[in-house]
Amino acid sequence: MNEFSDDINFIHRSSDDTDKEFHATVGHIEDILIEDKKFLELHNDFMEKHWQEFEESEENKFIYTDIFKEYQATIEKYIEEELGKKVKDFNMLAFEEELKKRPNELDSGIFDLLSTFTDFIQFKMKFLDYKEGYERGKHD
Repeated sequence: MNEFSDDINFIHRSSDDTDKEFHATVGHIEDILIEDKKFLELHNDFMEKHWQEFEESEENKFIYTDIFKEYQATIEKYIEEELGKKVKDFNMLAFEEELKKRPNELDSGIFDLLSTFTDFIQFKMKFLDYKEGYERGKHD
């Protein structure tokens, strides 16, 4: 098998099967993001560790790239591993492609979080929002 075989299998399934698989995967993601204590701790610790580095400006610091890579290596990897335990033959790239076709079928908060894995601007905005909340006392 090659890297494209999973994508081809995903496309050739009936639309009912694809819909069921997509919605089941979304349900598992919601469970991870809302109920998985290990994920919540991992995510909160990551945000706490790095929020002070971010500033509201057009210019991006070099350290943002390092933090973004670390975020992908920890947060995204954790979600992908957990989904791999719950969804047979889970493929994050195939799921992300399917997600692009169905942006309105996902809660906006979940969609926003998932987009932080691939969209640097969304990632930076997440930290700036967190920082603003922290400075207002929301994360005490």
